[in-house]
Amino acid sequence: MQKILSSSVGVYNGIYKTTLMMLRAQITTLNLNKQTLPKQPVPDLGETTERYLKSVKPFLTENEYCKTKRIVKEFISEDGPGCLLQSKLLERYEKTDNWLSEWWLNSAYLGYRAPVIVNSNPGSVGPPLKFKRKEDVYLIAGHLVRAVCDYDKMIKCGNIKQEMAGNEPLDMQPYAMILGTHRRPAPKCDQLLHTDDSKHIIIISNNNFFKLDVIKDCSVLNETEIAGAIKDIVCRSQEKGKAVGILTGNDRDTWAEFHCLLKELGCNDRILREIEQSLFILCMDKQLPKEVFKEKNSASVRAVQSLTGYNSCINAGNRWHDKTVQFILSADGFFGMEYEHSPCEGGPVAVLHDYVLKYIAEQGSGTGCDTFDKFPKAEHLKFETNATIDCAIGSATAAVDKLSKNLDMECFTFDLFGKKVIKGFQLSPDSFIQMALQATYYKLHNKPPAHYETAALRRFRNARTECIRSTSIESVKFAKAITDKRCKNEELKDMLFKAIEVHKKLASEATLGQGVDRHLYGLKMIALCESMELPELYKDIAYTKSTTFTLSSSQVPYKSTSFMCYGPVVPDGYGCCYNPRTDDILFACSSYKSCKETSSKAFADTLKEMLRRMRSIASNCPDA
Repeated sequence: MQKILSSSVGVYNGIYKTTLMMLRAQITTLNLNKQTLPKQPVPDLGETTERYLKSVKPFLTENEYCKTKRIVKEFISEDGPGCLLQSKLLERYEKTDNWLSEWWLNSAYLGYRAPVIVNSNPGSVGPPLKFKRKEDVYLIAGHLVRAVCDYDKMIKCGNIKQEMAGNEPLDMQPYAMILGTHRRPAPKCDQLLHTDDSKHIIIISNNNFFKLDVIKDCSVLNETEIAGAIKDIVCRSQEKGKAVGILTGNDRDTWAEFHCLLKELGCNDRILREIEQSLFILCMDKQLPKEVFKEKNSASVRAVQSLTGYNSCINAGNRWHDKTVQFILSADGFFGMEYEHSPCEGGPVAVLHDYVLKYIAEQGSGTGCDTFDKFPKAEHLKFETNATIDCAIGSATAAVDKLSKNLDMECFTFDLFGKKVIKGFQLSPDSFIQMALQATYYKLHNKPPAHYETAALRRFRNARTECIRSTSIESVKFAKAITDKRCKNEELKDMLFKAIEVHKKLASEATLGQGVDRHLYGLKMIALCESMELPELYKDIAYTKSTTFTLSSSQVPYKSTSFMCYGPVVPDGYGCCYNPRTDDILFACSSYKSCKETSSKAFADTLKEMLRRMRSIASNCPDA
């Protein structure tokens, strides 16, 4: 049964006033939480504004900071708007399961109108697979499908292990929202759909779409049958299909317009429902030509492949970006994922990714069967198009190719040390890496970044994320000093340790629901929903500067040698996702080629230098 998360939406200065008919947690019948979680708190207004003032100081001149202090003081005064907004936000807290989730799902995700590729959908790159024989790719595909089906059964049976933060349970509902979920385009605000009882998958090969029933009479097809069906699909896809899937990579309002036209043609409405209700999508990609690896290493090229398909001549049409989970497999050994961000964050998706890789490793490449005589024949889903849709495909192709070509990825494994060495200094690995990122940015641009780090709020019911404002007075002091050759290691060590302690405190506050950004966002939404004049705080240069995130970062841990990647959130910024492991750290750095001031390679090279220097500083050793 498919359930839809729908909304009625009014627009206020680009922010959506939303009345949701069902909460995210209610569109699935699965309940993975064994105990009731606390509600996401509304922070104290005075404490939030105090944290806010500390966070903006590194970006402002003395005059600007004095003005911001005045604005904040007026905002929280008895006659100011802050107290009224806070009281109404507290009323909302009492009346809702989560005061933030409805607004955030729509403004950050479903109401986001730019293309989901690069901007919103992360990619995931796994370790290269080695195929000894031509048929191995089909056997591996069979293992992959079977692993996901087994994982889905485990989730639906509620057998997934409860995750904890110390002694506190974490919200497990995101795991119920990964498989069987789909984002349907709609004007102004999309819809989130979920099917609890998906029994088929969609396989895309050379732009052709196929439906394969993988669960029959509560049993999953065996892997040889799946492998045979996939081999048959690839054989039936020798002729390149029209790149209908590339429409999902266009901006959301344009895609919504043509989605309505597309579903009116022939059997397209049924095909779209089959895609929406599928468990997941498997993209059987073409091999990448050798020339694409001339300027970039394999990890960097594969990152682009996971995010966009690389380009329309290769695999950009071999996608359906609205599906929450797309696994990607190709005969040249690439294993990866792309996921649509609306239902959940990257952590649970990484767990699925690792589960599949572990299963594949345990099964090996199979028994050597080359014939696959017995297999179910997948249904070829043939979209019907007309001149209008064909023109839309052409426009979407140009848009996707432009965006993909503009993306500059630099991905690498830093193998000199990992978490073990950093913990040996009695330091937080995440805070250590965050300071390295800031020092890198400062050395390249001679100014501090407005630095966003994702903090998960899974301690709370139906909660998403908070922003860790990683830039602090202490972090900027360290970043300046490490780029000054006159500073000695003893001084630098003291500054590094102080900056890390401050970051640890900021991170802890954020994960406990005591951050700055979501609270200020909630107060702003109250003002918009109540048709009040937007307070001066939100028009101030401090707010603008501190929310224009020129460095967007997140830690997504994998047990495997895999990493997640995404694009920058502003045209002149960087994105950086990292997977810190025991003895190494995987990084995925991104920027846009259209910005002459940024360079992913320069960022990656400088980051390596900063990590080496910081280890020598922390260990009281001479610079390496």
